[in-house]
Amino acid sequence: MPQHRFDLEVWKLLFEVLREGAISRVAIRNAMDRAQLSRIIAGLEEEVGRPLLSRSGRRITPTQFALEAQSSLEPLIRQFEDRLGKLARTQDSLSGSIRLGCMPGFMQHEIVPMLVDFQKFCPEVSFDVKVDDSSAGYMTGDCDVMLYYGPVRKKWLVEHWVSRSLFIACASPEYLRERGSPKKPADLSTHSGILFTGDCREHPAILQLGRDEVSYRFKSEIRFNNILSAKAAAIAGAGIILDLPAHHCFGDIVKGDLVPVLDGWHVPNLENYIGTTTEAAGLKRVRTFVDWYIERRRQIEGDQNKRLQKDYHVLIS
Repeated sequence: MPQHRFDLEVWKLLFEVLREGAISRVAIRNAMDRAQLSRIIAGLEEEVGRPLLSRSGRRITPTQFALEAQSSLEPLIRQFEDRLGKLARTQDSLSGSIRLGCMPGFMQHEIVPMLVDFQKFCPEVSFDVKVDDSSAGYMTGDCDVMLYYGPVRKKWLVEHWVSRSLFIACASPEYLRERGSPKKPADLSTHSGILFTGDCREHPAILQLGRDEVSYRFKSEIRFNNILSAKAAAIAGAGIILDLPAHHCFGDIVKGDLVPVLDGWHVPNLENYIGTTTEAAGLKRVRTFVDWYIERRRQIEGDQNKRLQKDYHVLIS
């Protein structure tokens, strides 16, 4: 059964009839016949349980209830349509805020400079940034855009693959001069290891080279739950770190503060993703940032990987 009393268009037709004082002209203007419009209004009267029009031949006059309904509801309908229009314009506008979630090391080292660049490109976009050691901490629906290892395959999430995360085994040149440079996983048993134990990913238990996989062990270990602290320990000569993301150590390798080791053996790669909530995916500012981010990250990482492979003989897989 039609629910005319909840249909804004039906109330708008009634109020148009009240202003016009005639059903026929309103029906013609709205591409319907007079009988159809009369049935719609009669259905509305039946649902509200009150007469809305007093009919005398072709002449109609509004009832007191109809006038009160017009006085109360018509401003609300205009307000509703105005706000709906503003919402639609917001969807298609770059202006507004993006709630961005990311891991702290990646945010500090990589994303902050990218946000500066993006706001030069789109100065009308603002950011509310949330960082957490575990991606689960910001993937609760409170962020519009999230950066993480994936995929995670949630119904509320629109996921975009960005790139393959490359991890590099490395140590300081001072450490390697003192302890020697390991060539294969078995050599690690005589070395000190630096382990990253943060919540964003599990510490890798194996090393790979092509299709070969082997386990390993260090003589001693220092554990850090912060990747930048782990990198600082490696630069200071504390030992070998196996799973330092390329974006965290590229500059240090170029400067000579860190040196790749193990001749191509590496921990398993992970996949980098950017995700949005299904609601935020429709916002123009979010779509613009996601597209820009993917293109920019691929360019940055592609340039880094080419140089790592050419100048430092890092195996890119």
